[in-house]
Amino acid sequence: MSINRTVSDYYKDELMRISKVTPLAGSSAFLISTKQKAALVDSGFAFCADKMIENIKAVLGGRPLDSILLTHSHYDHASGSGRCRLAYKDLKVVASEYAAKILSKPSALSVISELNQSAAEQYGAKFSEGDLGDLSVDIIVRDGDTIDLGDVSLRVLEAPGHTKCCISFYIPRNKTLISCESLGASADGYSVAPGFLVSYKSSVNYIERLLELNIENLFVPHFGVLRGEACAEFMKRALKTSEALKDLIVNDYLQGKTVEEIIEHYKDVYYNGNLHSIQPPRAFYMNAEHLVPMVIKEMVLPAN
Repeated sequence: MSINRTVSDYYKDELMRISKVTPLAGSSAFLISTKQKAALVDSGFAFCADKMIENIKAVLGGRPLDSILLTHSHYDHASGSGRCRLAYKDLKVVASEYAAKILSKPSALSVISELNQSAAEQYGAKFSEGDLGDLSVDIIVRDGDTIDLGDVSLRVLEAPGHTKCCISFYIPRNKTLISCESLGASADGYSVAPGFLVSYKSSVNYIERLLELNIENLFVPHFGVLRGEACAEFMKRALKTSEALKDLIVNDYLQGKTVEEIIEHYKDVYYNGNLHSIQPPRAFYMNAEHLVPMVIKEMVLPAN
């Protein structure tokens, strides 16, 4: 497994620092630290969480990690929380109500464990079910709620589309958004992997809302930060890419292709080297098995 032990700053000013602490590209986590508090936005994979915690400690030193802010409940964003609880005893996990519900289900925890095992094998690492620990949520937040980090406050934006439980975190003082995957994901900051799994329309509505915020610092899932004009440019590409994938699925369906055939077409067009680096094949297929039927149901069947 290629572990990144180098900690670097994505953003830093006199009040706030946002650091890269994830040890693997597919494991999503951003550390926000102010003079008063520190919060981890997403906690990545469980199987490499101990390496992530080493990176967190390199930034914080002996200071505590106060909270984990989960954008959603997927294994590559939420499953490192249990290991973090062991390292930081007073840590609070913050998420949407639906994410808390998902992370309390034994069936969901079983899938999270299974996907960690699969990803660990791909990276040549080890994982056992007991490594998950406690993934429960302590604090529920909703759209418009404010999260206090001392000198900096974050506003919660509900953002269904990738999942029903997705939320993002907006920092008004410097127009910074740490987005969930309803925006999509990226390995290079340019190409966009569409993120809609439960609703294409909701994802598009979310991205259009973001464009109205005139964001100056955009944290893209699995990539890092974009600045200035690159933020709106990425969002516009996200809209175009999402529409193109929607059209591919609809056109294939209307041509009589099976769901399995559409998934393979989707894979051939979109699952390139960039996406492969942030999403293991097992996870791609699991997502596609939700995404393709959802688009058909949402965009075609209601018209029949």
